[in-house]
Amino acid sequence: MRQNPSQHAARAGSGTPQREPVTLARIALYALTAAAGLVLSAILFYGVSVARMYADATELVSSGESIANSALGCGGDVDVPTASSRFVTSARALRDELNTPKWTFIRDHTAYGNDIDAARTMLDAVGNLVDGPFSDMSDVLTRLKSFSSSSQTIDLSPLNDLPKVVKDARADIAVEQKRLATIHDTRLSATSQLVSAGRSGLKSADNLLDEYDELINLVPQLLGDDGARTYLVAIYNPAELRSAGGMVGNVAAVTADHGKVTIGDFSATTDFEYATEPLDEANVKEAEVFGEWIWKYPQTTTMNPNFRRAAITLANQWKAQKGNTKKNVAGVVALDPVFMQSLIGATGSVTLSDGKVLDGTNTVKFFLHDLYNDHPKYEEQNKYTNAASKKIMNHVFSSLNTSTASAVLKAVRDTSASSHFKLWMQSDDEFAALVQTGVIDANAAGLLPGTETEPVTGAYFSELQASKLSWYLDVSATVTKTCGKTFNAYNATLSSEQAADAPAMSTELAGVDASTLGDEYTVVLRLKNTLTEKQAKELPKFVTGKDKTGSMFLRTTLMAPAGGEITAISYGNAVMQANGSVDDHQFVVLDPSDDGLAPGKTDVIVYTVRVSEKAGARALDFVTTPVIGEKGTYTGTGGAVTDECGTDVPDAAEDAALAGTDAGSGSDGSGDGSADGGVHAGDSGAINGTDGVSGSDESGSGSGTSGSGSSGSGSGASGGKGSSSSSGSGSSGSSTSTDGSGSALTLDSLNKLKSQIECPVDLKKLASK
Repeated sequence: MRQNPSQHAARAGSGTPQREPVTLARIALYALTAAAGLVLSAILFYGVSVARMYADATELVSSGESIANSALGCGGDVDVPTASSRFVTSARALRDELNTPKWTFIRDHTAYGNDIDAARTMLDAVGNLVDGPFSDMSDVLTRLKSFSSSSQTIDLSPLNDLPKVVKDARADIAVEQKRLATIHDTRLSATSQLVSAGRSGLKSADNLLDEYDELINLVPQLLGDDGARTYLVAIYNPAELRSAGGMVGNVAAVTADHGKVTIGDFSATTDFEYATEPLDEANVKEAEVFGEWIWKYPQTTTMNPNFRRAAITLANQWKAQKGNTKKNVAGVVALDPVFMQSLIGATGSVTLSDGKVLDGTNTVKFFLHDLYNDHPKYEEQNKYTNAASKKIMNHVFSSLNTSTASAVLKAVRDTSASSHFKLWMQSDDEFAALVQTGVIDANAAGLLPGTETEPVTGAYFSELQASKLSWYLDVSATVTKTCGKTFNAYNATLSSEQAADAPAMSTELAGVDASTLGDEYTVVLRLKNTLTEKQAKELPKFVTGKDKTGSMFLRTTLMAPAGGEITAISYGNAVMQANGSVDDHQFVVLDPSDDGLAPGKTDVIVYTVRVSEKAGARALDFVTTPVIGEKGTYTGTGGAVTDECGTDVPDAAEDAALAGTDAGSGSDGSGDGSADGGVHAGDSGAINGTDGVSGSDESGSGSGTSGSGSSGSGSGASGGKGSSSSSGSGSSGSSTSTDGSGSALTLDSLNKLKSQIECPVDLKKLASK
């Protein structure tokens, strides 16, 4: 049978295969497929890079938020060292990825070359700072060990590396600032904003480091890098007032030795061996006005209204104790319950041994009022307060971290400004450096307030009976400028409020040139014992005093303004103890009568005071020892003055009269009082002002740290019903004390930022605002 050729030709594998015709459509399809593959490859190539950078950027933002949360006290699950490590890793990865050749190609072949360069420069800057100072700082934080309440020691030696870290950081910042200055002509607005933010950020960081530079360089010295140094922490008790704040009840020694800080136990000042002679030459002069108490007993060192001198005397007393002679007291820190309440508010509540919980609202009242009802027996109460003070200090140190740091720093600054935290440093340079940071207010020096051009008069109170009645003291005052042609000091009646049986007497000091004195003011000071007779009977003897009458026995020390004079005084229920000069200020010291200030009664003291001629039209301010009670804290009039005079003042008439006479014959008139600077303080007739301490009259000469000169400025405390912002200043050697306003504003900004940020921190949300 014949085969079919067509069928044979159609079988697979035989003959020549037929090709589809090549058309334009098919060429286009091949080209599109190749292009799509190329585009897809590019997308995958750059997409992987973008995804990688996105992941690194996300981690960078996340770790940045963790650091911010810790710094602003918002909490968080990641600690600062861990977050810092992640921040470092992600910043380096992001920088390295953008520096790869693929992004160089984009830079060279698109219109966004300057943006790529700008981003690279920014990331290089971040990377260099991260690799250098940020990593070094993170290492310091990592090496810091937690406070151990069992050993009462904290190892702060890693902080000794701060000077070098900061020096290197400032050098690196300067380099990066120059690099960022070369960026220009970016196309994307986002890039421009990023560069602008980077420039301002580096400038702010450099300014901040500059503010703290002096203190940072002193850190090793403050931590005992050149040998052990001791800081005394003194607890003042305003429930038993003293001129400089309160009775010195407890003292603890804090020792810094090559970065390791050890907190000693608090001990009662009644356990001190009391001095038998003045501890330095200044004590001799001070005792002529304030009495020998200011150097005999640690509890009464603060009867000297000048904290600097009170601190030096306390340091000398402590060094005189057995085993302390060769120790270096580098500073004295004075704290009161207001300061402790602020610290507890910043670090969290504290539970004491009996279950009592102290927080940022009840600590002051507990220590000045409730404590004495709950623990009426002195020995038991003293033991309890020592343990409580130690518990609070341990709590603060163990709670101090990046989350609480800003709140703690603000508490220190605010209370140092309001005289509840005071600091004396043996080195004026060290004190000036602390003030420069803005964390310590210059008022922490506790110097006598005011200057000749900013006149301040003061009233300082000391309770001379062993009691805790100062909580019940209510103080108010008014200041009125004298108008007309005649000085009020010439009158027997200085005010309608003065006691009927208390005519005014002169307190003018001999040798004061009337031509140097300016305007006259009349101060009316009211002191009320708000304790009721019922309370006097029910409260423990430890509160009311041994006779259970509830009467206050207040010493009132009046201070004339710098370059001024207290010219006349009226008082009813008191005895003048002294009228003389200390530290270029006149002081008039009034001791209580035998009856004291009974419950429910009010004493009125009226005095006239003239300011320095240099004060010009500047009004007189009036300040007091901070008096803390149920109503709050009273510290003075806050500069309030009744002035209806215009130019019609006695000083103008006096100046005109003096201009027409021999300069040496001018006088304000001689008063008929007996106080001419020859009245001196003594212990006779004074009531014991310590817990179970009996006075003695030994006198002599001794040696100690007299501490001439001073740093910073002192002012009346602020807050409460009245306040003062007047300040005085002093200097020693070449020390320069700045007000720390720049860094104080930085601290204010941080706290303001914290108040405006919703926790936890969301950087993306903040960036969008």
